[in-house]
Amino acid sequence: MVEEASLPLADLLGVGRLKYLRQRSLRNPRWRDAGYVRLLIVPRQVRWSRPSVLDPQLAEVRATITEYQRRAAGRGVVAADSAWQEVLNAVDRLIAEGERIKGSRIAPRSL
Repeated sequence: MVEEASLPLADLLGVGRLKYLRQRSLRNPRWRDAGYVRLLIVPRQVRWSRPSVLDPQLAEVRATITEYQRRAAGRGVVAADSAWQEVLNAVDRLIAEGERIKGSRIAPRSL
């Protein structure tokens, strides 16, 4: 098992902020703001460690956000709904991986 110290503080805070957003807003269809989720994933906006142990999961979330924006732009509500579910699943996987590396749950942190 990986020790708690192996998850850098910057990643711990980033996952906590993303978890807060996931619990508070992303469940509600009115709050489908892919741009805001992207801000929490991009290293310039929220300080993720460089290189981060969560880089594969961060890249997956970025890819699903891009796909969601592409589908929402021209394919209608049904395509956008399934694409948004993929974004939520990718965010959940990122949170789960952060918690797995830490060895315990990560508390949501307000933005």
